[in-house]
Amino acid sequence: MASTQATMESYNDINVLGQVLQVGAGRRTPFFAAAGGLGGVLRVPAQQFAMSANYSLDAGSQNAIDETASLSAATAKFYAKAQEYNAVQIAKYGFASSHLNEANRTQLSNTNAVFSSDAPQTSEFDRAAANAMAQMVVDWEFTMLQGTRVARSAVTTDVAAGGLLDATMGAISKVNANSAKLSKALIDQLVETIAGYDAPMQEPVIVIPPSYVNDLNDIYGFAEQSRSVGGVNLSQIFLPIIGQASVIWTNQMKANNLIIADLAYIKPAVLPHANGEDILMAEYSDGGSARKGYIEGYIGVDFGSRYYHGFIYGLA
Repeated sequence: MASTQATMESYNDINVLGQVLQVGAGRRTPFFAAAGGLGGVLRVPAQQFAMSANYSLDAGSQNAIDETASLSAATAKFYAKAQEYNAVQIAKYGFASSHLNEANRTQLSNTNAVFSSDAPQTSEFDRAAANAMAQMVVDWEFTMLQGTRVARSAVTTDVAAGGLLDATMGAISKVNANSAKLSKALIDQLVETIAGYDAPMQEPVIVIPPSYVNDLNDIYGFAEQSRSVGGVNLSQIFLPIIGQASVIWTNQMKANNLIIADLAYIKPAVLPHANGEDILMAEYSDGGSARKGYIEGYIGVDFGSRYYHGFIYGLA
């Protein structure tokens, strides 16, 4: 009789959104931590979702009529709404740890015979899972800032979320620096542009790459005279019109750009899986000599309205 051989796969599915948020709460992803910590993670009902429904008012005028005209019914004015959309993208990260790797956990190097009996006795599978979660958060923050939206059109389309710097649906207030050095005048110009759209600016924040930290310190900093302490490291700045704004630098911020955003309207977005997992972690066995798994999330960002944020681009 011919024999048959089958490969069995068994799964253990859990929701790891809490672990993902905890992993992302450090210095490596400060913008994600600030947005998620302030407003939490937003669960959305579909891959494409509406962030807001905006309407435009007429410019201010002196709307005065005479007494006779007031006896008649007023002409109705209709203010049409326009929805702003974004999407969540499929983010999936696989990882595995061989049975030998699990048994050989005291060896500190993959290539050299370096080992320590004092090394932490942690599971290599758990470490690989934690690394995958950390990478997801780094990519999530990058998407929130620099993502380029790709709309859903077919199952073969790599649907992608748009971020604050997206050219077509990101922040609408823009200032072209034309390769000039970051200056107070450029920042003031951006503030005035954002104010022109009546942006609420409830929790304003300045987001920069590390290369502009010293420039902001030079523009707005004032070091106290001291014989024992020196230097400036600004975490908050007072801007005209907007008022107090926090400063966040992150390696996921695009070079040669500066964002002024309202954190009150920015939330990481997630579409839950069919069984309710926000971020799914699946551990499975397929007959191989390894523990295997993956984390998967349908992730994006809801930033309210593009009229609430702005950025400077083309900086030196």
